[in-house]
Amino acid sequence: MIFISNHIYRCSRRYIITSVLIAVLVILIIATILLVLLIKSPTKTIIPSNLDNIPALRWNSTGITVAGISGSPGSANNQLSFPYDIFLDYANNLYIADRGNHRIQKYLIGSSIGQRVAGNVTGGSSSDKLSIPSRLLIDSNENLYISDRCNARIQFWRKGANSGITVAGTGKKNKQNSVVFPSYNSLSLGSVGNSSNELDRPYGIALDPISNTLYIVDQANQRIMSYILGNNSGTLLFGFNGAGNSNTQLSWPVGLHFDILTNSLVIANFGPHKIVRYVLGSSFWTLIAGDISGASGTTPTRFSAPTEAIFDPMENLYVADRNNHRIQFFYAGQLNATTIAGITRVNGTNATTFDVPFSLRLDSQLNLYVADAYNHRIQKFLRY
Repeated sequence: MIFISNHIYRCSRRYIITSVLIAVLVILIIATILLVLLIKSPTKTIIPSNLDNIPALRWNSTGITVAGISGSPGSANNQLSFPYDIFLDYANNLYIADRGNHRIQKYLIGSSIGQRVAGNVTGGSSSDKLSIPSRLLIDSNENLYISDRCNARIQFWRKGANSGITVAGTGKKNKQNSVVFPSYNSLSLGSVGNSSNELDRPYGIALDPISNTLYIVDQANQRIMSYILGNNSGTLLFGFNGAGNSNTQLSWPVGLHFDILTNSLVIANFGPHKIVRYVLGSSFWTLIAGDISGASGTTPTRFSAPTEAIFDPMENLYVADRNNHRIQFFYAGQLNATTIAGITRVNGTNATTFDVPFSLRLDSQLNLYVADAYNHRIQKFLRY
């Protein structure tokens, strides 16, 4: 009996050990198969067509009015008139090129009342006035650079100053030329021309803080000019060979962005409906977004008169698609966009639509700000 019991015990023990070994072996085989599959499977970066699939990069489609009164243009401190550009300082205070009021307004974060920091509502050509200011930027010392479009000059406005200093263009009065802005006074243009010290309807401006070089869209001359700060004359950088669609030409460019990472200028080429990159020192541009042939459209690969293009720290691209009344978002290196604000070809006054979105900026949290020009307001779209 003792022999039989020992035999049964040895068999049971052998069975348990064998079962455990088989189970371990099966687990090892399964783990090996999974590891091989993971190694052999190609890794892909999937760029979804809908931003809702990426929680880190999505925005509320309903905008919040942070400056101006929708559909109510005016010159009171809580009103705007055709705001064409916006800029955020390091504290996320908002600066607005209040084009129709010939002034620059500053809105402290959280405030609905603006403070005038440059120009005044009467407009003019003296050093304390502006005429249709259309673009602005702020340096690290909170000094302003203003594209004073109808005075054909760029004004430098030191923080707290009552007047500006002309740093590009002549800014002289020319009574033979005039422009009428809707519902506002007739205003004289500055002295326009195409020499190295003249501008003709300047638009976008960008600053290289390292070299102290100011880059200017000289729109009517179809060129980009560069000015070393302190010099009276500029240098032709690109263009000035007629409006056209070739990669050596520009056609009524508007927005300008200096990309320090690539030492290049990103240009919103309004006429041919595209965003292009000009690397400093080259003789041609390369396409970033839009149709290479210059065709406009409403598809994810086309624009209709784009006016601004900016990048976030991840090199994703944001475009103000003016006549399509929308903001387009491109993942870095992609040619297909997603609409993150506005409704394609629908202009309106409610919180989900635009009427000519002309400029855009991102704050430090990647919340989106849009100059909704013809609704006379600035809209904020929260990232969540």
